Amino acid sequence: MGGWRWYRTRRRLRAHRVWKLPVVLLLAGLFLSWLLPAADREFTHLQRDLGEQFFPHLDSGSMSTLLGTVAGGMITLTGLVFTALTLAMQFGAAQLSVRVVPILQQEPVMRWAMGTFMATFVYTLMVSVRLAVREEDYRPVLSMLFAIGLSVVCAVLFFALVARVSGVLNSGALLRTLAAEGRRAVFRTHPSGPPATDGEASPEGGPPADGDPEVLRLSRPPRSGQVLLAFDGRRLERLARRWGVRVELVPVVGDFVALEAPLFVVYGPGGRIRRRALLRCLLFGETQSVSGDPAGALRALVDIALKALSPAVNDPGRAVQVLDHIEDLLVLLAPRTAPAPAARPAAFTHRTRSWADYVCIGTDEIRHFGAASVQVQRRLRALYATVVPVCGPDRAGPVDARLATMDAEALRQWPQELDRRLAGRPDPQGLGTEGGSGAPAP
Repeated sequence: MGGWRWYRTRRRLRAHRVWKLPVVLLLAGLFLSWLLPAADREFTHLQRDLGEQFFPHLDSGSMSTLLGTVAGGMITLTGLVFTALTLAMQFGAAQLSVRVVPILQQEPVMRWAMGTFMATFVYTLMVSVRLAVREEDYRPVLSMLFAIGLSVVCAVLFFALVARVSGVLNSGALLRTLAAEGRRAVFRTHPSGPPATDGEASPEGGPPADGDPEVLRLSRPPRSGQVLLAFDGRRLERLARRWGVRVELVPVVGDFVALEAPLFVVYGPGGRIRRRALLRCLLFGETQSVSGDPAGALRALVDIALKALSPAVNDPGRAVQVLDHIEDLLVLLAPRTAPAPAARPAAFTHRTRSWADYVCIGTDEIRHFGAASVQVQRRLRALYATVVPVCGPDRAGPVDARLATMDAEALRQWPQELDRRLAGRPDPQGLGTEGGSGAPAP
């Protein structure tokens, strides 16, 4: 990817520190608690010079009481919101997936709401303290009007925060969000047609391999985490050609890279390479990103389905909803992961996921955990029936193997003929009709 695209990718995938924006807003509140009273004093002097008093019905005591009331209400609201967010994260991790918690943490509305609530509290508190401790000869008109405006903003942010948290914890809305992120990841990583290679990149081509290859390892953990989120392939290609070497990236996007694990294998004169330049082309994080790679989106969807199929939850209907979105992603990935010959020898190579990898990530665990659910089996068969025409008969092997395994499992799981017949029929709704999608119309 180009320099601008790599910059945007880093900004999108890098985890934002939750405390930075609230602290900035808090400092802004402290600054305004000094600036607006100073403006109020100038405003009072202007009224004296003009011999006219604006807002004559407002007195300093009432305004000071109002500011104190706003301060007390803001700290109460902040505590309530913090408690609600903590419970929402616990519920999301327990009932949906642990990957929901980072999504909720990175929501901009959450950071803006927490920062604005605390900034309003600090601002009104400091102005009230100034009025209570010092004998001031001015009326805090501007300070009070600004506090009222902040209260209105806080009310709007409160509604937005409740709506966003409800959307994240609503399984249907959350699935749509994950699927949308997955589609964006597909379009970004597989923009137009098949990649140059399918599976592991061929080490042939590029600069000659002089002597034994040099292995660059992860000597110390990155501050942001040890999961590889993305890499700048174009820059790595340019660096390798500039140095006259061939560079191979060992981990796949989404891998946890342990200390002293190999990162790069360099073929050619190793004295020319710069380790820091190679590391700047990698982006690490705490967990595999939903929006950084299609496999991350599939993994998050599968986690929700597995949680729904667990004995504690036992909600196969939610697993069927998950398979709807997994089908969408696999249909998008099927034509884009077709193998194609390399156009020219590459100075930078890396492993890419194949069509079989995506089928495995998106369906195998659901197939195992949903073996005892008739509607999950039927929906999974409908998914396979949909993707086979898209991927083509030459790449239908992974799907055919899974269908054969499901047939064999049905003989063991369902001893009764009726149950075997029901479980063996594809149905896009799971249990929409008895005969499934292959049944003739009445």
